[in-house]
Amino acid sequence: MRVIAGRPDGSIEILDGYRAAARNGRELVALEIDDLLPLPEEATLTHLPGRRPVAIDSDGAAVGVAGEWLAVAAVLPVGHLRTLLPATLREPAARRLPLYGYTAVVEHDGELLCAAMRTDSFAWWQPARYGRVDLPAAVQAARAALPGNRLVDHLARCALENRCYTAQNTFHRRYEGALPASPACNADCLGCISLQSDGEVPAPQDRMRFAPTADELTALADWHLRGDDAAIVSFGQGCEGEALTRDDALVEATRRIREMHPSATIHVNTNGSKPHVLERLIDAGLNSVRISAISFNDAVFRPYYRPIGYDLDDVIACGRLMHERGGQVCLNMLTFPGVTDVDQEVDATARACESMGVDQVQWRSLNVDHDWLLDVLPALPPGAGIRAAHQRMRELLPGVEHGNFTRPVGALV
Repeated sequence: MRVIAGRPDGSIEILDGYRAAARNGRELVALEIDDLLPLPEEATLTHLPGRRPVAIDSDGAAVGVAGEWLAVAAVLPVGHLRTLLPATLREPAARRLPLYGYTAVVEHDGELLCAAMRTDSFAWWQPARYGRVDLPAAVQAARAALPGNRLVDHLARCALENRCYTAQNTFHRRYEGALPASPACNADCLGCISLQSDGEVPAPQDRMRFAPTADELTALADWHLRGDDAAIVSFGQGCEGEALTRDDALVEATRRIREMHPSATIHVNTNGSKPHVLERLIDAGLNSVRISAISFNDAVFRPYYRPIGYDLDDVIACGRLMHERGGQVCLNMLTFPGVTDVDQEVDATARACESMGVDQVQWRSLNVDHDWLLDVLPALPPGAGIRAAHQRMRELLPGVEHGNFTRPVGALV
């Protein structure tokens, strides 16, 4: 396996004389063919400014690749999970990398391979379904049907400029419709994709700047769910803060949506910070929750989330509430090689899933500068590898589904 390296002009080259390597957290590992998949068609390659590629020389020693080369990484399409980080050495003056899930990529026998595994092939989220030529017309149809609804203009930017799949689904009135609800958040996550509080790296998308009314949320949900292929509406999108901070508006909207659409899945994506608000939403008709977590170890959870006014007990209480009320509980597990796969992390996550009655674990690559994250986390024992962690979680949680995407209530059984 050979190293892929980049030049400042944007070109890439395959380098001889080295064996390609990767990183599992801070640990350098030699790549094996079983670690790799052919680079998916929808993946992209990216240079990593201020990072030199690291490889293994003919003596088996780790070395920085000689010359003015830039490290190269892959960014994977949906339904794929990164298993190893690119082997890189950060230059002293390097700036923070944009928020993507950087994945080790190599060349072998004339083919590009990446350190990844396929986690979900759910048909609704296949990339070929998106970016269709009829999307602008679908946006115009929504504007005509919902005049003055600020959510339509907000989601139009998400769909047309940011190429958000959920926003596109909303306008095509199929599968999952987005109901972003909150401009505010009660956490300051390192990997927040809508707001970077220190401004050291641009957020990939703009945080919504208004608080939608219950009327706006209800009208958009009703319009979406009247589509022939629609099944879900979901509060809590990547373009907003924490949905549970909008308790009264969401409770009222949920109550009205449930009255109009008795069989719909009404879902919230949340950091799990406000169980008392989630309980009110369940009373109003919410029947599905996806709770995001990087860890159920406070020493890892807290420096990443930087939570304000809540802790892991609240997170677990949210899952228990939905489970006890008969709803669907999903865990959005933000995975990171060298963290997620540490034995104590796997055990803590499995215990939390059992306590919350999790129906599905969604394995997602955490989009963050890998060196920045490791700078703020405590030192952890070596991990067993994401593939091994995935297999062990399956063994520890019999009957729990593992994938990448939320299904309608009842579709997991």
